[in-house]
Formats: sequence, structure tokens, C-alpha cells
Amino acid sequence: MSNALPPAWQAALASRKQHFTIDSHSTLRLLHDEDPRVRCDRFGALCWFYWYGSALPTSADLAHMEDFSAAAGSSYWLARLMRDRGQAPQALSGWGSTEIKRWTAREGDLEYIFRDDHGLSPGLFLDQRQNRRWVRKQAKSKRVLNLFSYTGGFSLNAALGQAQEVVSVDTSRPTLNWSEANFELNGLNTGNCKFWKSEARNFLRGCNKRDRAFDLVICDPPSFSRSRDGAFKIERDLEEILQGIDQILAPQGQILLSTNFENWKAEGFTRRAQSALPDYIKMELPQPDPDFTTDGEPLMKALALAKP
Repeated sequence: MSNALPPAWQAALASRKQHFTIDSHSTLRLLHDEDPRVRCDRFGALCWFYWYGSALPTSADLAHMEDFSAAAGSSYWLARLMRDRGQAPQALSGWGSTEIKRWTAREGDLEYIFRDDHGLSPGLFLDQRQNRRWVRKQAKSKRVLNLFSYTGGFSLNAALGQAQEVVSVDTSRPTLNWSEANFELNGLNTGNCKFWKSEARNFLRGCNKRDRAFDLVICDPPSFSRSRDGAFKIERDLEEILQGIDQILAPQGQILLSTNFENWKAEGFTRRAQSALPDYIKMELPQPDPDFTTDGEPLMKALALAKP
């Protein structure tokens, strides 16, 4: 490894190699909170850097990213400027390799399609890894609903966990198509897996009218989104979403709720959810893997609740 790399980056990579076997298809977080300016996720052949620095990365910073990617065994790298969050994908600022646009890598025994043209993530949020495993363990013989399903990571794990039914709901048809492609890639696109283009609250109201029930609901909403049916703001609309889920959740059903909304701490997030569903029982979720351990408040907050 080059001595020119920042010492914190060198130490982070050495720590990951102690805990993980990194091959050409591995996905894991290489830089988490070791350097407050930057985070880095490895998606097989490409290292994806999220730049949070108050100033733009210098030429030396960019050279470090290229060298760090090579040291991690990735041939390509890309950096996104995180202060561009909320911009249209084509307007995002970034640097890095341009030779790779679409590729695949694995998380455990599932393979995922990744793309560099779809915003601030290439298609999978690695901080949800343990929650995806939890869903797989819970899903057997259950009717599973994945709201705000994105590219289908939770849905794939539910299907692999032998769910009776898996329904993925998102407002974006291209993203649902991406999810379906992930199912095809893994040989999981069976007749019990459905993909619905719908606003989540509308879908829940429709299920309630038709007396359609689910045993496990995953709800990982964005902080803010806009569709033809209006805007969704998690700080305003979380209670409505949870009460809608309650109406279609079977007795002893389960909810996995998560958010990266930065204005909420974990304790406040839990309090809001439990105030909306006061009779629900809090369940234990697994602890983060070593690449996501932190001494501070984690950005990703998750809560599992069981209906009485």
C-alpha cells in the first residue's frame, strides 16, 4: 500500500482485511467514520466515495481515492459530492473512472446490478446488510410487503427466505425494472413476486379496501420524495404511513422500519414510531457488522415492531 495514503485510510483498510475476505465481487464499507470528509463503499470492481468535505476534494485527495481503490482490489473508482443531494442525477458533481457504467457484485449469496447513473448510490445501501439478513430469517411462509422498495434488496432476501409472497412497491418504474432485473439475475423471479408502481400511502389504502393483509412489512422511506400523487416528508408523514401499515398487517405481523433522516436521533425516531403504534412490541435487531461500527450516533436508524 502506498505510504502517500492518509494514515486513517490505511488503518481502515487493514481493519477491513482482518474482518472480511475481500475478493473481486465483495461489497463492504471501507471508510466509515475514520475520516470525517469522506466515506467509501466497495462494490466489487468499483469503489464509490461519498465526499462530505466543506471544500472540494483536491488533486491529492482524488489521487488518494484512486490509490485506495487499487489497494482494495478495485479497478475503478467514483466520487460523489454529497452536498449535491436532492439534485437531478444528471446534475450531480463527481470524479473518477468512466470506463465502467454497469456491473455486478455480491452481498453474501445474492448478486446485484450496479449503475453509476442513478444518483448518490449505485444501487444498494450497505448499512442495511444486517437488516436484510434479518428479513430473510423472518420471511419463511410469510406475505411480505416492501414499501419504498428501491432496487429490491429486502425483497430479494425475503424471496430467498422462502416467503409465500413478495410485493415490491415504488413510485419509479425504472427502479422497479432494476429490481426485477436483480430478481432475474438471481433466478428468483417466480410467480409469487410482484412489482407495483404506486405511492406507498395509496397502495396501503388500496390494500385496506380490498382486505389484503401482509405478515411482514418493510418500510425504508426517503427523507423526502415527490411523485404525481404529491410529496412525501418523513417528519410529517411517518405516522400516517405507520397507521396505514397497521391497518393491513395481520395479527402477530412484523414491521421493519428504518431511516437515514439526519435530523432524528435513534431515540427520537423510536419514540415517534412507538407513539404511532403504542401497542406494538419492540423486537431485537442484529448489531452492525464491523465495517459500520461507530462511536457516534449512527446515520441509519432501524426498528422492528411486532403487532400484538
